[in-house]
Amino acid sequence: MRTIYFGHNPGYVSKCHEETDLAAVFWHNSTGNMAERAKEMLEYCNQKKIIAIHHFRLDSIIHDIVSSLAPDLIVIGEYHFLFKKNIIDIPRFGAINMHGAPLPRYRGAHPINWMIINGETEGAVTCHYITEGLDNGDIIAQYPFPILETESAYDVRPKIESVGQRLLADVLRRFKTEGKINGIPQDEKKALYVPPRKPEDGLINWNQSPKDIYNFVRALSKPYPGAFAWLGDKKIFIWRLKVPGEEADQSAIPGAVMSKGDAEFRVAVKKGTVDVIDWEIEGRDIQINDRLTGKHVC
Repeated sequence: MRTIYFGHNPGYVSKCHEETDLAAVFWHNSTGNMAERAKEMLEYCNQKKIIAIHHFRLDSIIHDIVSSLAPDLIVIGEYHFLFKKNIIDIPRFGAINMHGAPLPRYRGAHPINWMIINGETEGAVTCHYITEGLDNGDIIAQYPFPILETESAYDVRPKIESVGQRLLADVLRRFKTEGKINGIPQDEKKALYVPPRKPEDGLINWNQSPKDIYNFVRALSKPYPGAFAWLGDKKIFIWRLKVPGEEADQSAIPGAVMSKGDAEFRVAVKKGTVDVIDWEIEGRDIQINDRLTGKHVC
């Protein structure tokens, strides 16, 4: 079976290479963690003598190249462009995508971060057929994994890598033995779309509950841009909180620093407090009665 891969995941490329005749890898410019992964992927392609094609859009040239390679299946993972029908229809088995979320929930970008922000205790990697829509094609298979309360988005990433590679290998073997696989339509009533996240979306809302703020911080912690607040004109990054206890009424203004030790400080929030144990702020120390705000105060 002949495949083509679109994306930036070195693990998915290796599985396509091991399980099929991988004809080419297509990739586009990226930043941050994806750029690092692209570098690792390209090193693998160079080592295995796999053609890697750098492109800027899915245009007629890419269509013609894909057609000339005559793939049986297109595999997509960690890729930012939406496919049109003229490319989807080229391979005889269609095009499949590896999505790091339990579809139909968490369609869209940055599902890991969104799942943790929402306090999910179980995630999944889903292999589904590509359509011209966003992550809405029929599901071929879905493998779950646990999300622990103490894990950050960065901690969850290796689980998605491991589960995703196992899932892709199993799906590729099924295509080789079964041919075209019948997928299961997604339940549109359960669909949840999530938007891309930007660094400025990390602003903490101290009027949320301790648990909501705890989940928000661990979803955005390093190497992601981070959750943050303002202390006057200084930006403070909150990298880690203690697991919060029971909610409790308190009269302090949300965002007020209630106590300060050598290695942590306590902030009032809606229905309780949170204990900050890893933070970063330049040119300023935290003091009792400081007020962390949700906007830049000049």
